[in-house]
Amino acid sequence: MLNLVPSKKFLKDIEKFKTMPKLRKKISKTLSFFEDNPMHPGLNIERIVNDHMAWSARIDKHYRISFEPETFLESGIPDWSSNIILLRMLDHDDLYKYPR
Repeated sequence: MLNLVPSKKFLKDIEKFKTMPKLRKKISKTLSFFEDNPMHPGLNIERIVNDHMAWSARIDKHYRISFEPETFLESGIPDWSSNIILLRMLDHDDLYKYPR
C-alpha cells in the first residue's frame, strides 16, 4: 500500500471542504483508490505541465489533487512503492496554475 504524506498546504486546502460532506466523501474515495492502486483508471493521473515534478489525480470533474512522488525510476516514471507527497487540493484550473 502507498504511503501518502500530506503537505501543510494540502491540509489547509482540505480544511476548506469541512462543511461539504458530498465532496469530502469523494475526496476519501479518491485517496483510498490512490493508496490501493495509484494506476486506478478513475484517478485520471496526469503530469502537470508547468511543474515537471508534480502530477494530478481527479476527485471529480471540478477538483483535483496535486502530488509529487518522492522517488522516480530511471525511466522517469514515479516509483509507486515510495512515499507520495500530497501537495494541494484545488479546483481544476487553479491547481494547474498553482500545483504547490
